[in-house]
Amino acid sequence: DDFKMLKKLTFVVWMLTVSVMASAIENQQAKTAIYLEAVSYRVVTEFNVHAMQKDKVSEQALFDTLALGDGYSDQLAEVSKPLKQSWQKYRSFAWQKHSQTDGDIDTYIFNDMRILHRDFLAVMEGVKKSLNTDLMNPADAQQSNALLLIEQLGSEYLEISAATFGVFGFAGSQEAIQIEKRAKAFDNTLDALAKLTIDDKEKSQKVRKLALRWKFIKGTLLAYNERSAPFAVARTVAFIRKQIQEI
Repeated sequence: DDFKMLKKLTFVVWMLTVSVMASAIENQQAKTAIYLEAVSYRVVTEFNVHAMQKDKVSEQALFDTLALGDGYSDQLAEVSKPLKQSWQKYRSFAWQKHSQTDGDIDTYIFNDMRILHRDFLAVMEGVKKSLNTDLMNPADAQQSNALLLIEQLGSEYLEISAATFGVFGFAGSQEAIQIEKRAKAFDNTLDALAKLTIDDKEKSQKVRKLALRWKFIKGTLLAYNERSAPFAVARTVAFIRKQIQEI
């Protein structure tokens, strides 16, 4: 009887271990998916910065962003082949078009890029549902959501700035509306992160520093109609990106 009981107990422990491991893998895959989504918006930021600066530093930043996305895409290859294919179309277009000279710039290039990005995001939505991103552990969910929001905010602001600089044809008012909504969402995410890390002194301090950096950039983002500071925004977003990933 003791032996049977031990076998049953061993089996239960094994099942629990397998379940925990499977849950951890799913959580990591969900986080990777949101990180890839965030990178897809970062492509817009770096593409626009390079379009305005046209230097080796901004070109390398774009290349590094695309390479980062390639890594995340590879990690999700078994989850969704269509996602990898869509990412490849989007990233290849961005790289092929980034090196245009002033004489042959296609002013409607962003229309094509938006379509490819929109297609990618549509595939990503399906992947996120299949990975149950809504069921991620709270800390990872808020951290990855913060990263996604700051990349969305940066990309929208840089898109508007590029239109102001005359680099591309236009930027629709829809992007401006999203800036206001997402700035509010980022405030809420910071509040959630502060509550989640309240018992961790080191992480709590990092969230407070992040909140200060966010306060510095928020006013500039919301003043998109009054002034344009694309390079300052891009640099600050880079700082915030790093701070979020260290939480």
